[in-house]
Amino acid sequence: MSVEKARDAFVSRRADVPTLVLAALLAAACGVPGTPVAPEPVPPPPPPPPRVVIVSIDGLRPEGLIQGGAANLVALARRGAYTWNAQTVMPSNTLPAHVSMLSGYPPAVHGVTWDEDRPERGPLTVATVFTAVRAAGLRAVAVVGKSKLAALRPQGPADSYVVAGRGDADVANEAVVQLGTAFALMFVHLPETDLVGHSKGWLSTQYLAQVSETDAAVGRILAALPPHTTVIVTADHGGVGRNHGSSIPVDMTIPWIAAGPRIAADRRLSGRVHTTDTAATAAFVLGLTLAPDAVGRPVLEAFTAAAASAPPHATH
Repeated sequence: MSVEKARDAFVSRRADVPTLVLAALLAAACGVPGTPVAPEPVPPPPPPPPRVVIVSIDGLRPEGLIQGGAANLVALARRGAYTWNAQTVMPSNTLPAHVSMLSGYPPAVHGVTWDEDRPERGPLTVATVFTAVRAAGLRAVAVVGKSKLAALRPQGPADSYVVAGRGDADVANEAVVQLGTAFALMFVHLPETDLVGHSKGWLSTQYLAQVSETDAAVGRILAALPPHTTVIVTADHGGVGRNHGSSIPVDMTIPWIAAGPRIAADRRLSGRVHTTDTAATAAFVLGLTLAPDAVGRPVLEAFTAAAASAPPHATH
């Protein structure tokens, strides 16, 4: 081959290089078989809707929780926010206190000052956190150990209300069953600590033994909680001797513990917490609010800074 022909062939091959590169790029863009193509990014699934479980241990004094070796409750406090100095209402009795706990109103407003099963008194005249849940099209569940709490029965057609009157173990059994259903809010009432307090005395050996047994029932409930559930554990009143109902500190002072995905860990609350705040805090987690005239307020100190400023939206 002459020098001139060799030079012309070399120039021709150089001219074809951009063309070959362009062809390769076009082939990649068009998905030619054998050419790797980056997959489309898959968006993360949306977070599950929030759930709240309120557990009320009837007649639990904070001292009883500590002295009774309540390992599950102490561990729950350490992974959440808590106070041993929350306050209940006067009269410091089961029914008035639970109405306040779940409505956000004091007895002077909701009017329930009796402590017996009195169906002739008619339904509650105030809205509860169950009312807010139903208004949002969500489902509420209650599992209770005393029939007189029927005044708090959720009213929606798809709601569930169960009286498990044979003790804390039976209440826990039914609560675990209900935890497997779809719900936004569940209320669980464990009665036996109060019953032993009345029969044997608050902080008696038998009372402390019952606190330990009740703690085991709470542990079973905690173990069955669905993911992304916020749990609030509290009490309706304390007690001294074999009674309660007065305004003295041992009757009025109750524990309050909250734990969950948006709750600060190992935070001892310094602010005042009232039993009416339980309903408001549960509503806050669910992205709901109580009626404007309710006195209960969310315990924002219990939440992380980001969660306290940005509550989730309820699923309507």
